[in-house]
Amino acid sequence: MWDGFATDDSIPGDETTEALLHMMVDAASPELYIFSFGAVVFWSFPDEQAERQWLTQRLFVLDRVCGTRHDPQAVESACDDIEFVYGDSFAIRRDVCHLMTREPGERLAVSFAIAKSSLLSIYEWILQQTIERNSDVPEQLAKHGTIKMNKVSISKEIGKIFLVKHTVNLDSNLQDTPEEFWDDDRYEQTYVKTCEYFELSKRMNLVNNRLKMLEDLHKVLIEEVQTKHNILLEWVVIWLIALEVVFELYHAFKTT
Repeated sequence: MWDGFATDDSIPGDETTEALLHMMVDAASPELYIFSFGAVVFWSFPDEQAERQWLTQRLFVLDRVCGTRHDPQAVESACDDIEFVYGDSFAIRRDVCHLMTREPGERLAVSFAIAKSSLLSIYEWILQQTIERNSDVPEQLAKHGTIKMNKVSISKEIGKIFLVKHTVNLDSNLQDTPEEFWDDDRYEQTYVKTCEYFELSKRMNLVNNRLKMLEDLHKVLIEEVQTKHNILLEWVVIWLIALEVVFELYHAFKTT
């Protein structure tokens, strides 16, 4: 949710009231930006309830557009509330965005960075859930030398980890600069500064480090499946040999 307005003390005399009224009306005009990767950035909506109402009535009814929804807890972790004011230069400090103009392009640049931060928050939540779900695997290996999961469960977990790794790595929305700045780069630095404020680069590095942890876990689980398969084959061979010995003894007993 984005809301706020600012006054300009440099406006002289009777023009102050008129200018202030214009600023308030401008700041109070609801506006939103919808991104193809599933993020929505609201500007000047009255409250969170109004935002949710708009999403429910206007967007969530379009099933073909929305596709599969994320976990509600993941969505909650990705929500950010930031105020905005107008100033002489662009800056973001202490969750207050200082806009330099009233141009939609500037708000779009900020919205792009906010949306990317929210998308990254979704992936951070998914990674955290995956790591917590498998946190006892190393301990099981250390104590018992094996993982207390059947082959089907291990295979499912391998698939989930593989899906998480490739979803994050192949999502160009996190890596690439928006194409809009190729044609008009006036507010590209606004976008860059907003990304820096939300520490997107540092967070991406942390995500990549966690992905490496998952990759190691992925290998461990694959080895466990192979080990269980090899043990099963060994037992099959043992039983076949045992059966052959029994038949040989039976045949020898009958011939005597």
